Amino acid sequence: MPFEPGCAHAERCPGCPLIQLPYADGLAAKAARLARAFGRYPELEQSGLASVVVGAESVTDYRTRAKLVSDGEGRLGLFAAGSHDVVDNPECRVLSPKLAEVARALRALLPLEIPLRGVDLRLCDRGVLVSLVVLGRPEPSALGRVQARVLQALPHVVGLAVNIAQPGSVQLLGPELEVLHGTGAERHHLTLGAPWHYASHGAFTQVHAGQTARLHQRIEGSCAERLGGLSGRRVLELYAGSGALALRLAARGARVTAVEAFEPAVARLRGAAQAQALDVEAWVSDAEAFLALSGQQPGAEAAFDAVLVNPPRRGLAPGVRAALSRLAPKLLLYVSCEPETLARDLSHFALLGLGTEQVAGFDMIPLSDAVEGLARLEPRTPPAPRVLFEDATCVALYKLPFEATTPAGGSDVSLLDRARRGLALSELTPVQRLEVGTSGVCWFARRPEHVAPLAQALERGATTYLGLARGITHKKGKIARRLREGATLTRYRRTSVLGGHSLLELEPEPGSKPQLRGHLGSIGHPIIGDARHGQALTHRHFEHRHGLDRLFLHCASSRLTLASGPVEVQAALAGDLAAVLASLQAG
Repeated sequence: MPFEPGCAHAERCPGCPLIQLPYADGLAAKAARLARAFGRYPELEQSGLASVVVGAESVTDYRTRAKLVSDGEGRLGLFAAGSHDVVDNPECRVLSPKLAEVARALRALLPLEIPLRGVDLRLCDRGVLVSLVVLGRPEPSALGRVQARVLQALPHVVGLAVNIAQPGSVQLLGPELEVLHGTGAERHHLTLGAPWHYASHGAFTQVHAGQTARLHQRIEGSCAERLGGLSGRRVLELYAGSGALALRLAARGARVTAVEAFEPAVARLRGAAQAQALDVEAWVSDAEAFLALSGQQPGAEAAFDAVLVNPPRRGLAPGVRAALSRLAPKLLLYVSCEPETLARDLSHFALLGLGTEQVAGFDMIPLSDAVEGLARLEPRTPPAPRVLFEDATCVALYKLPFEATTPAGGSDVSLLDRARRGLALSELTPVQRLEVGTSGVCWFARRPEHVAPLAQALERGATTYLGLARGITHKKGKIARRLREGATLTRYRRTSVLGGHSLLELEPEPGSKPQLRGHLGSIGHPIIGDARHGQALTHRHFEHRHGLDRLFLHCASSRLTLASGPVEVQAALAGDLAAVLASLQAG
């Protein structure tokens, strides 16, 4: 469909930042965003990332769901960038025609006699579901009058609900919902001939039905190709939502287990499967708890032939990634709306024995800056570690996050195992041990007899770490602490302030055991991600906003004198930490 760039509201409305560009240029910008995210991880060089994003046939008039804010007076639209000023957008080009008609009619009724914060509009087969979002529970008689006015004036409305928002919440929708008219759930077909699923007030959905059908078709094709057909194949879908994909795969003969934490969505999925006689077993559970129940003993038959995941923006938790690798599926398909957390998770999966075969980009929200990724992973031997330095007696390797230095380090994978197998160094012996959550330079002796000289060189040498500390520290300083083993000292230098936090260069005193986490915690500036010394609220913020799911600590350089002479080994900042800094810098 031809697309003419531009919009009457583009100057202030943040909803479609790419609407001023030719569509091909917008797709190129989305492909570049995927490439930047993956480029931070050398482990993903062979990931098969497509250079072109799959574009949409309909670029305008496509949205099947819209959340619009109201100023309570007459404006209905989106907040202007960086403010709470409502940008009225009556000529919005991306709403589907029925949603646009409902929005226009609703705008004409404003202001209403209830404290309207916004509306949530959802397309379904018979029309539109409308949720009125209010601050506090309205007086019943006023709500009754509003209900009568809305149902009389708005076209296509088959369901009306009131949603009670929480004051001060950054989310538009609140946890309480009362259905005023209709059943609260309506059938919706993404495409003709496909199974229907239930659309409901406030439930997540992909907003472009055509692109969602394309994505589902690609997933179905990948499963059929890898598994030799879908009939009778066991498929697990985590974060299943309303179940549109689970129902589609079941209609092709798969035996689907769908897992979703939101109980009402599971109830509707079960109802849709039963009404259409489809083989879907739906569970109310979060992903990690379900996988803990489904874990297989070593050597046991895999519980599922294929696993599909479509997590929120923050991606998969480390425990979920490890548990998925233990399930040992023939195929893992990962759908993500956040390239940065997708790349982070695929890097970890590479260590866990699930290599990325290909990644396709889909334009699920045309004219926005969002891009969806679909990654196909299959069993693959973990890559050999990167060698930063080597001589006749020792090797410095790049330790990735989420792997222990040695097999006993509390992780499913270890740097020692990867090195012995991938570098053919059967006698390699660890001399320096980094925590599972720390990345960077890590030293090994080639043979046991080389351990003592290397250990002595490391004790006399100097090591520099990079850490992100909570709050703003002094520009430089030193922290002393007495332990049973003796006194320890850490020197620090602040290199920058990002988002109100301090990026530090940290140098433990040579010859003493590093106590970086304890030292920084003792002065009230714990390392971000430190569960013991830090604050849970800060960690959750960094996980949800910036994609940080581990300790922000990296062994950046090591300076020592070996028999062959002085050596300085440097390790570039790990990809996940570089992504966090980029997110902080972007504001």
